Amino acid sequence: MSTAKTSVGLICMLLISACTFNHPRLPEGFSNEFFWMPEDQRDAEFLKQDFDTQYKIYIYGSQEIEPPVMGLAWVLAKQGGKIVQPLQAKLEAADDDFTIRDILLVFVAMSQLETYDVAGNKPLMQELLEKSGEIKDPSWAIVAQDDIHEITFKCKCELRK
Repeated sequence: MSTAKTSVGLICMLLISACTFNHPRLPEGFSNEFFWMPEDQRDAEFLKQDFDTQYKIYIYGSQEIEPPVMGLAWVLAKQGGKIVQPLQAKLEAADDDFTIRDILLVFVAMSQLETYDVAGNKPLMQELLEKSGEIKDPSWAIVAQDDIHEITFKCKCELRK
């Protein structure tokens, strides 16, 4: 009986550590209070950081904070071409649905804000297509397909009154 309890305890500890191992973490010097700052103050502080710190904060905010702080995707996207290469490298290394989804959202925001011609960068679009095809969750796969469609067929028309 004691061996069974020890085995169950060991399995539980392994599961807990496995669950916490892959979770994004905030960079040193940041806490969850960052996400509750007034938006203008938060965004200004965010922009003072280097790309890697911004990326970690964005991923943490979109995956660990409730409700997710997805607005940071647009703050990142305002930087346009300056962050395309490092963001594409993060995309290439991404191997989970949420990270692929979150990186794709930044590229959608770049396209919407017109800070970078995402659709015009064929190698990037190919990478976005391939990575979005790796998303396992059917719901997120549909969202990713919609995002790719939005980048590819961005409507440049005005609404008629």
